[in-house]
Amino acid sequence: MADRKHKNKAAEITFTVAECGEFHSMGEYREGIESMEEAAAIYRKIPQGRMNGVPSVGIRIHIKGTAVEEDVQLDIMTGREINMGVLRMLPEGCSSAQVQRIISETAGMFPEKEVTDI
Repeated sequence: MADRKHKNKAAEITFTVAECGEFHSMGEYREGIESMEEAAAIYRKIPQGRMNGVPSVGIRIHIKGTAVEEDVQLDIMTGREINMGVLRMLPEGCSSAQVQRIISETAGMFPEKEVTDI
């Protein structure tokens, strides 16, 4: 029943950038980024190989009217890959069409990255 409620509420999407995608608490980590363009700029400023981590860009999806603890946070770009397959992990109420558009835009910003569907 809670999922049905989510369908009627708008999703707020922000972005994250982590110097170490495996362990976000290691190295530089930014959250609450308002646009993919801003996230891309922050990502590009991370010095390559500074800590041998695999940098990532993620999305955080918050459904208005729900607790922050219910937010979904997924990395959509890690290392050399942009992963379209993360859409299958999203709860139904998280506006998959909007997230799919964001992932497609990300692929356009990073043509050197491989788009996967794992």
